[in-house]
Amino acid sequence: MKEGADRIIQRVLDDAQARADSIKAEAAEKTEAVESEAKEKANRRKDQILEQARKSAAEQKSRIIGMAQLEARKKLLAAKQELIGEAFQRALDELSILDGRDYLAIIHDLLLEMTDTGTETVIFNERDQKRITEDFWKEVNKSLTDQGKKGELGLSEETRTIKGGFILQRGGLEMNCSFESLLKRKRDELEYGVAELLFK
Repeated sequence: MKEGADRIIQRVLDDAQARADSIKAEAAEKTEAVESEAKEKANRRKDQILEQARKSAAEQKSRIIGMAQLEARKKLLAAKQELIGEAFQRALDELSILDGRDYLAIIHDLLLEMTDTGTETVIFNERDQKRITEDFWKEVNKSLTDQGKKGELGLSEETRTIKGGFILQRGGLEMNCSFESLLKRKRDELEYGVAELLFK
């Protein structure tokens, strides 16, 4: 009887051992599957993070390059405007210090071009008022008459603080034909063209 009981106990123990081994094997299998899935997820996440980092780095690089290019364009435009300014200032200075016939020839042509009726009054700066001769004045009025205008330009005793050129006065109206004003108008025209060229 004792032998029969031992066999039963042994059988129960063997079954329990087999069941335990089966559970262990299943647990090991599941653990391996979970670990494998976790590794795959981690690798996918790592790849996503690396891809996002690459995109972010590319966007940041693009932004930095864009900002640098914009800054370079601004500096180039500022340099061009400075050069244009210097060129016009030099032109104004050179016009203002012209002597004798060259200067009077420019004034003569400007008066013919800017005068409307030939009855205006002309205001010069102090230096030019002294160097405008009576012969020059007669010549200008004759040229105006040849153009079909009245040829009665008057020389004002008033002077203005301008570098060169003149102010034309008729009635209560004045037209600024100083070199400063004429060159400023030309500069505005030129700067528009330059801006158009730069931002095309």
